[in-house]
Amino acid sequence: MRCVPAWVDKVQDREKVEQCIYDLCFNPDGSQLVVAAGQRVLVYDTSNGSLIQPLKGHKDSVYCVCYAKDGKRFASGSADKTVIIWTSKLEGVLKYNHSDAVQCLAYNPVTHHLVSCAISDFAFWVAEQKAVQKHKTTRVNACAWTNDGQYLALGLAAGAVSIRNKAGEEKVRVERPGGSDAPVWALAFSPSKEENSDVLCVTDWGQNMSFYTINGKLVGKERVLGFEPLCVSYFNRGEYILVSGSDRTCHLVTRDGIKLGTVGDEQASWVWCCAARPHSNYVALGCQDGTIAYYQLVFSTVHGLYKERYAYRENMTDVIIHHLLTDQKVRIKCRDLVKKIAIYKHRLAVQLPERVVIYELYSGEPTGMHYRVKEKINQNLQCNLLVVCTDNLVLCQEKRLQSLTFDGTKVREWVMESP
Repeated sequence: MRCVPAWVDKVQDREKVEQCIYDLCFNPDGSQLVVAAGQRVLVYDTSNGSLIQPLKGHKDSVYCVCYAKDGKRFASGSADKTVIIWTSKLEGVLKYNHSDAVQCLAYNPVTHHLVSCAISDFAFWVAEQKAVQKHKTTRVNACAWTNDGQYLALGLAAGAVSIRNKAGEEKVRVERPGGSDAPVWALAFSPSKEENSDVLCVTDWGQNMSFYTINGKLVGKERVLGFEPLCVSYFNRGEYILVSGSDRTCHLVTRDGIKLGTVGDEQASWVWCCAARPHSNYVALGCQDGTIAYYQLVFSTVHGLYKERYAYRENMTDVIIHHLLTDQKVRIKCRDLVKKIAIYKHRLAVQLPERVVIYELYSGEPTGMHYRVKEKINQNLQCNLLVVCTDNLVLCQEKRLQSLTFDGTKVREWVMESP
């Protein structure tokens, strides 16, 4: 994966004071980026990074912004205790108040109702109703709707997750191990249609990332991040997750929480927010020092071919073997970054960051597709090209060729005059 910088902006006020970028979001077609910057909401053209219009209306720092999925409205929430509803034509049409600073916002993806969460309550705003329905709660740091819009997840400063229905009634409560010492700061539901049920990604200031079903059941392993997360966001199809925070970096991880790489270089300050542009491989970041960075992610093709068998990487961590004559496909879940793939006759070699796994066909049938692990070489091998043979691996690194047995023993080495 390569990250190509598309554009960058540094937001300052008239006195040249840096304005923290607490949140950002895209409109549904990805043509505009809405940014919470200081006391203003800024709207950018994503094609070239030009500022379309600054929106004024808040009297204190803007903490959150969110765009409705139908593209008709977006909202902003501020430390001034107000929520402003804006039209897609960048006109402010409505303002309502909370008792405390507004922490987060989320539009229902189906009904387009808005939930706004503050320090002591959360509220539902519906365009057809004048009154705003408010519910008392402890401090809410993050909120997200399920894909069908039936349930709402609230990430609490008390270190718990509250799952509520559309009426605001709590149905499930997940008490996290760290309690109030590990406040839940960011969460998001996977938009993947491959999942059999809604999967909620939860990050807390105990530096953990976890996944839950809508019933509060833990899914898979809890991952240690190594930093305080400030934002978590899925790619459109749910194939990857972006997570950023106090380590001044935005990380790209798998849907299981396995780190794949970073988006751009380390920033000069905390990365408060990150989001993937809809239907593309572009990512926007917002930082404490007012930096807005916009990157294109380029995913290289990793593959191998032998006669009618074609093996290729999918979603960075899976290997698909495609029999080109029978059109059969089989998936191998490596649960780690796939760096190289080599295939030869009944052998398949997959290089991961800390090991190389050699697979073999389970049966000798010409069209057989059942692969099993034959050997593992638990070494971090450096190579530009990986070749698998019947009983050996061949590594090519610049001018050097090495032949290894499947247990990792080097048997021969050649040094050429040129690469």
